[in-house]
Amino acid sequence: MFARLPPLPALRAFEAAARLGSFKAAADELFVTPTAISHQIRSLESTLGMGLFERRTRSVALTEVGRALAPALTRGFLEIRSGLENALDQVTVIHLSTTAAFATLRLVPELPRFYEREPEIRVKIDTSTQRVDLHRERGTDLVIRYSAHPQAGLAELPLMAEHFIAMAAPSLVGTDIARDGILLATSWQQPVLGDVNWARWFEVAGLPAFEESRLVTFDEELYVLQAAIAGRGIALASSVLAADLLARGLLQPLDCAVALPGASYRALALPRTMENRKIRTFVEWLKDTFGSEVSAEPQAAAVTHRKPQPPS
Repeated sequence: MFARLPPLPALRAFEAAARLGSFKAAADELFVTPTAISHQIRSLESTLGMGLFERRTRSVALTEVGRALAPALTRGFLEIRSGLENALDQVTVIHLSTTAAFATLRLVPELPRFYEREPEIRVKIDTSTQRVDLHRERGTDLVIRYSAHPQAGLAELPLMAEHFIAMAAPSLVGTDIARDGILLATSWQQPVLGDVNWARWFEVAGLPAFEESRLVTFDEELYVLQAAIAGRGIALASSVLAADLLARGLLQPLDCAVALPGASYRALALPRTMENRKIRTFVEWLKDTFGSEVSAEPQAAAVTHRKPQPPS
């Protein structure tokens, strides 16, 4: 049945080049030279008797035949990988991409419980800030990302919806936020969080604008929370990321119950990958561990602000 299939290395070279849109990127993924990729693809084109790429001066583009063949090969190699992983009775690794803050504050503290339940599975975590395109990059099985909307073409599990509140170390809880204290904030990279800032918080709380000299910003929310734990200021931070810190009393919400709406954390994978046994097992654990925190995203900030009284 398979006697007339082209050589596997040629199929792998074509699939990688088609998926990544570059001979060089395919060479990097397969640990060969771009020349080797080019030779393998020319060999495949010769075997098939038709062109798969249009060679241009500084780029390549798939022909109509190439566009038809590439998705089938990608699905096929994913099936092969999934079948091998399911068949092999050995330690199985899940390659997971997420943010440093979520990994440090929420996921890693819970992972020992997962390993107790599933000792044959290990999770390798990548916390790089670069966006992962699961349709192109086969080195990542699953991502946990923060977004307001589902992503097309991916299977997903909503994990947690969040809101942003003011919080501080116990020693600062009595601070009059309207007039005193350093205000800690994150310089957001995600457009969805554009309205999550101290200016908006003060507006919703019915307070006058604060002095900019009180504001200290960090590139990562993780740093904001660490500074708050150290008692260096009052943080405007995620209810999701700070949940364990609040539960352990390292941070406490301020009396001013102002909540700014955020978005949701979602576990995302290719539909075929989500069907893999190890991924299904891990996703079910995520659902058991964090699913109780899923809630409707706030439609508007809830405000019950206790305005400061003038000094007597």
